[in-house]
Amino acid sequence: DRERLRRRTEQEIVRLCHAGLDSRTLRIEALRRLRTVVPVDALFCATVDPATLLFTGSMVEEIPESVTPAFLTNEFLHDDVTKFVHLAHAARPVQSLYAATRDEPVLSPRYREILAPIGFGDELRAALRIGDMTWGVLCLHRELTGPGFTAAEAAFLERSVPHLAVGLG
Repeated sequence: DRERLRRRTEQEIVRLCHAGLDSRTLRIEALRRLRTVVPVDALFCATVDPATLLFTGSMVEEIPESVTPAFLTNEFLHDDVTKFVHLAHAARPVQSLYAATRDEPVLSPRYREILAPIGFGDELRAALRIGDMTWGVLCLHRELTGPGFTAAEAAFLERSVPHLAVGLG
């Protein structure tokens, strides 16, 4: 039953986040479980300095290394939707690209210049924060031919955000 899996996975993520694991182990284990409820084709997860939001350590799965400079340039130098710095201060710390562009992802330079050319469609981004302190960021990707992220998937990730922040903090 899908609801039972969601509840059990949410409990497992909370347990991991409060188990005192090192940052890398926490991210590996929490993301492995998250993927059982929110399927993804690729991901980026980084710890950040809460004062500057600069990345201090990252994990990348299934994203070509050749696009790293373009992602960094977009994130830190250009205007776009769902930027990590915006999510760190927004009312809600999680948002998908498709939702932010009202299903017109071509409005996003990141989509046009980076995501679509490498075969990615929707992305679900999160600032892993508790209160005003952001301890990490997460970006989940789906292939261009796949479905966008659902509101239920975004809500599931949003419920996990404060626990992940505690685990990383």
